[in-house]
Amino acid sequence: MNKSHLSETERKAIASMLKAKSSQSEIARNLGYHRSTISREIKRNISLRGGYRYKQAHKLSVVRKQTKVIKKAKITGELEQKILYYLMLKYSPMQISYELKSQGISLSHESIYRYLIKDKKQGGNLYKHLRINGKRRYRRRVKAQRSKIPNRIDIELRPEAINQRKELGHWEVDLVSYKDGYLVTSYERTSRLARAAKISSKQALEVSTAIIRMMSGYKVQSLTYDNGLEFAGHEQVNQELGSVSYFCKPYASWEKGGVENFNGLIRQYLPKKSKLEHISADYLEEIVTEINSRPRKVLNWKNPLSFKLELTA
Repeated sequence: MNKSHLSETERKAIASMLKAKSSQSEIARNLGYHRSTISREIKRNISLRGGYRYKQAHKLSVVRKQTKVIKKAKITGELEQKILYYLMLKYSPMQISYELKSQGISLSHESIYRYLIKDKKQGGNLYKHLRINGKRRYRRRVKAQRSKIPNRIDIELRPEAINQRKELGHWEVDLVSYKDGYLVTSYERTSRLARAAKISSKQALEVSTAIIRMMSGYKVQSLTYDNGLEFAGHEQVNQELGSVSYFCKPYASWEKGGVENFNGLIRQYLPKKSKLEHISADYLEEIVTEINSRPRKVLNWKNPLSFKLELTA
């Protein structure tokens, strides 16, 4: 009664006994199997047209054995070091899984998450390298009256080609605040390539100057902003870069979700309490390059950096 793997001969016997109207319990007793084994065998291989056909059932069984997933790699030794390496580069578990797959190692992102959870329960801190490490952050909405941005074009008027990410050169722009300064960030909607620059204040002139400097040399067809007054100099930017400006609806930051996501990745390296005075332009560029070098599922596992030539041509 402990047997669980049926042979072709036993499957032929099942087919014969089914034709003779034997019950599943009788078949199980005659063949020396548990009733549930026979029940699963019949349910798995029953055909609406031909009933249970033993030859087909056996062929399917052989195929299933041959295509069984290889045992998941155990996270020990060298594999553990590889995961740690990619975590230090702030790769997500899915990105790590893809990188390992390209090296011939089969390990799902779920397995990596379980490994990190186990490490956390044992007092480890590997989970802190994840972008969201158990904390959810919510912004408070300050519904203060904002002055009108001159010649503001609403995002509703943005062409459908931009919304569908059909061409390069359409960027989202945002400002990330710190205790002693700000980062101006930009994110190209199609390639997911990102840029960042340090500024000392959020005055419109300084912000506009930083955007122009940061985006010079890149293909810029449009820029999408939120309604912060720091972007009131958008027309100067357009004049220098040959671009068009669009503005999200008030309190709808999800309409430029790409740059918002990039800001979250930047925060992994430079938390809100960081002092920008200690961050050099070279180090900031290293951070941005590291983020741009990660493979993205949405890009068929290419990385944003691979689009740089097209964007600077």
